[in-house]
Amino acid sequence: MHAQIKTLLLMAAVMAAIIVYAVIPTEITMGSYTIRKITLASLNQPLIEKTKQPKPTVKKVRRNQTILFIGDSMVEGLSRRLGDYAGENGHKLYTVIWYSSSTERWGTTQTLEHFIAEYKPTYVLICLGSNELFINDLAIRTQYVQQLVKKLDNIPFVWISPSTWNGDTGINDVIKENVGKGRFFDSRNLKLERGSDHYHPTWAAAAYWMDTAAKFIGSKECANPLQLNNPKAHHKATNTKLLQPSFEGY
Repeated sequence: MHAQIKTLLLMAAVMAAIIVYAVIPTEITMGSYTIRKITLASLNQPLIEKTKQPKPTVKKVRRNQTILFIGDSMVEGLSRRLGDYAGENGHKLYTVIWYSSSTERWGTTQTLEHFIAEYKPTYVLICLGSNELFINDLAIRTQYVQQLVKKLDNIPFVWISPSTWNGDTGINDVIKENVGKGRFFDSRNLKLERGSDHYHPTWAAAAYWMDTAAKFIGSKECANPLQLNNPKAHHKATNTKLLQPSFEGY
């Protein structure tokens, strides 16, 4: 009697095991490994195999570009050093400095479109926001930044943020949130020596600022890396356009 009960219990256990095995998934992934359930179709396949990992995206470094560098008066010091990088690396550099300009001026006029049509850049650098460090209408500034980004269409770009001297009320965060990952160089933590007006960096400090930005723009952190090997000599920008504060835009 006991032998029959043991036999029945054993058969019940086998049937339960068969049912459980039948309903479990054919594959179970644990970390980077995949465990396969044995079936007639998979007897010739390994029980445990390494899961194929996606290949990392290799970002192409852009060479021999036509660069358009636009912005406010901070561009004046930065572009002097960028000219060295451009000449060293075979880029053409067109600079447009609109003194006292802001995201509003560039966002609500056709000025950017005008210079894109004139110089036909393949890469754009922007340095704007220094005249908006202490504004409070952040919602409308968000719209201006979005308009600027839209004007660039599919042209690769990097926005060099203002280097603050006494904090800001949020314009840097507005820019960062709206230009996209890998397109924002954060200048806020840079300690720059300022000129007699206490706002604009000295030429040497502006060169250091550009050197620091260049490391980011040429790195894998940048969405569209630009070849910017360290310059060994001084080079002038291909062309520099100066727009006065009274200019109302195109």
